[in-house]
Order: sequence, then C-alpha cells, then structure tokens
Amino acid sequence: MNNEYKLVAPEVDRLLRFFDRRFRNPSKITPRQREAVEALWEILTPLKPLKKNEETKSIWICVPRGDISDYDDFEELKDCGEVETYEECLELYKQDYPDAVKWYELTVVKSYEDDFLRYIAVGLDNKTVITAVKSSDDGIFPDTEDAAVKLCKLIEPAVMESLQLLRDGLYNEKIENELPYWFRTGVIKRSDMWSAFPDFKENELDGLSEETIEEFRKLMKSGRNSDEIIGRIKEFTANDFFRACAIGYKACGKNTDGLSPVEMYLKYSDGRDEGLTGTGHGLNEGPGIDFDDPEAWNEWYFGKRGGGHPWEIIPGGNSTHMDLFVCHDEHHIGYLYRTGKITEEEYNKRKASAGYYYRIEGKHRPFESVSFYVALSAAGLPVVLDDAEEILARFDGSDYIGIVPHHTITRYCEDMFPSEYGKVIDFTHIYDDELPLVADKIIWLPEEPAEIIL
Repeated sequence: MNNEYKLVAPEVDRLLRFFDRRFRNPSKITPRQREAVEALWEILTPLKPLKKNEETKSIWICVPRGDISDYDDFEELKDCGEVETYEECLELYKQDYPDAVKWYELTVVKSYEDDFLRYIAVGLDNKTVITAVKSSDDGIFPDTEDAAVKLCKLIEPAVMESLQLLRDGLYNEKIENELPYWFRTGVIKRSDMWSAFPDFKENELDGLSEETIEEFRKLMKSGRNSDEIIGRIKEFTANDFFRACAIGYKACGKNTDGLSPVEMYLKYSDGRDEGLTGTGHGLNEGPGIDFDDPEAWNEWYFGKRGGGHPWEIIPGGNSTHMDLFVCHDEHHIGYLYRTGKITEEEYNKRKASAGYYYRIEGKHRPFESVSFYVALSAAGLPVVLDDAEEILARFDGSDYIGIVPHHTITRYCEDMFPSEYGKVIDFTHIYDDELPLVADKIIWLPEEPAEIIL
C-alpha cells in the first residue's frame, strides 16, 4: 500500500475500494483505529449529533477531483484491457469524475456503555470503513485496517473545511443548493411520472383487467376492508387455508388443471411451511397435520408455527413476495390483556367472538394481491388487504412516489417520507437522462440541517 495519498477523489476512491467487497474490518478495537476515530471525532466536536442518534455525527465533505495524473495509471488500465489509448483513458476519467469536486457523506459513531467506550464506527460514501467493538476477540486484518486508518487521516482537511463553512453560516446553504440530486430524497406525483414516461403508466396496472379493478373499487367504497367489519371463521382447518389459496391462484391465472388445493399450494408457495404439510426439510420438517381436523390446525397454529413463511403463497424477495396470512383475534386481545389495556371481563367477551380471518400483504405485487382480495371477497371469505387505499391511489395516479438516493435500495423506505405526502409505498431512483423531464415536478425534501453546539 502506498505510504502517501493525495486528497483528491480518485485517491479517496482507491482507498474505499478496500471495502467494496464486504471485507471484514477489524472487529476488535485497535489502538490505531481508536486514534483515527478520535481524531475525526475531535474535529467534529463543534457539530451537534444527529437528532435520531445522539451517538452519531454526520457531515458532507467535498474532495477535488484532481487531474488525469491522479487517475488510475494508464499502463495498468491498458494491461487490464480497459483502454487501448491514452485518449480512452482520459475519456474514462472524465466519465468517472465529471465535476470539479466529488461529494462524500462522513458518519462517525462513538457509543458508550456505563461510561466505557463500547463501539466505534466510521462510514464514508455509504461504505463501512471501521466498525469495531470493545468486547470482540476476533482477529485483525492488517491490510484493511491500514486502509481505514489512512483514509480517516486523509480526509481530515476536507472535514475541517466543512466545519469552517458551518461556523461561517454557509454550510447548510451549500448543501441545499449544491448537493447532487443522486444523494437527495424527494417525492413526485405518480400522474406526473405518467405524463413524462408513458411506458411507466402501462406497467402500473401490472396486467390487472379493468373488470377486476372496478370490483376492487367497489369493495373499497363499501368500507368492507376492515377487520372490525368482516366476519370470522370459528372452526378452521388446513384445507380451509389451501382452498383459499386455490381460489386466489385461479384468479391470478395460474395453471391449476388437475391439481388439488394442497397440490397448488405446494407448487406455487414458498415451501417453508413449518411442518404443516409434512413435505418440508430442516427447520420446516414435520409429519404434517390432518388437513380436515380443526384441533390439529389449532395445535399447529398456536403451538408450533413460529414465522411467516407458511403464508408466503407467492414467493419473491424480502419485499416482493405476497402473503396470505391466517389471523386470529386471540393474538391481539391476548396482548391487550397481558399489557393491562383491557380487563379480564373484556378479554373473555372478545374471546367469545374471536375467530380466524385472512389478511393479504403484497403492496409490491398489486396484480396478485388485488386478484386474491377480489376473488376471496367474492367467495364470501373474511379478508382484508393491507395498504389497500395506497394501492388504489396508485391505480389512479394520485399518490406520491418516493425518490431515494442512488445508494439506497428501493425497498423499506416508508419512514424516509413525512406524513404530509400520505403513506408512500413505492420508491424509485431518478437518473441523468430522466431528470430534465421531471425536474420541475419533483419536491426535494430538505436535508437535516447541521448545527453547531453552542
């Protein structure tokens, strides 16, 4: 590793590459790590911690891009087959560093427990550079530790420059006016996205027919999408669940020819059924239960079931699957009673009318979730659809889409948006070729202003 580094963006990025492939950082606090973090923390002394975490300080820094001499060595790039001529190397440099400066967000954490330093961390450019705990006995990885320490030292002047801007009252204005949009969070009306990108609208309905959407609208207008209004099933069996799945699979156009309800479930669901069917392996193995016995169902449901995978009837990623949950009031009223929110008399009264009902969760799969909901409702089953109002607003184009920074995955971002824009359930990135078409329609949310400790 080079002994000297220059404070230009290519050099900072060269050090950051040590952390691109999830390298394990030293997990036991070393003297060099602590010294590096303490030095940054000392510089950040005038900066107030984040409102959401008093052990964390964060500030944006700007690093000059340097010149072509600071970029990757031409001969090395040529040997790797990335370029053939010096002109190609120069063009690559301009693509990677188009602006005079490059922005990085620095985050430093110092966490104490009983007045003793327990945890330290440094993050830069959405990469974890140092993450170390006091109690760990894990080994040290010298190369990565060296890169982390050198990087912390290298950026100190840029951190001090940002702090001086903050003291001079110029930092927050600079962030508001100059922070590149790919780091920003904002919202845009879905109808405005439709106007700018007609193909975007075509994908919104996800293949749902107008007839299904109209039935969905009627159900929503009726007010039936409430677990306080729908009925309950007092005696429930596994076959009740499988038959509900079958109704939904047929409504979605799945090939169900010659298959029984349980065979459809086994074909199209996630498969981790926690011993329900007797077909699972490992943590999901078990003898299965009698599909027509309510007592067998109750024993499995209340005694052995521990997670949500039996209900994942349309598999997908962490947030792109669809669930058909079987719910029972006992879970909720039992919690209310245990926490003293209702009396024993009220608990017994509610328990007498308790029963099972279905709850569909699949806001990122509107075709399946709405098709299931309409079909199960038409079959007279007690069912509710989570985020139904938001899904309907999506069909109408009347909701807001959340625009998130490029380093943020477009999932689980609901808490990034204030309630004044409703419940935002759909998220996207905006890119250079798209921005001119919607720039005047985007509402950029303000960054949390940095403050000086008085």
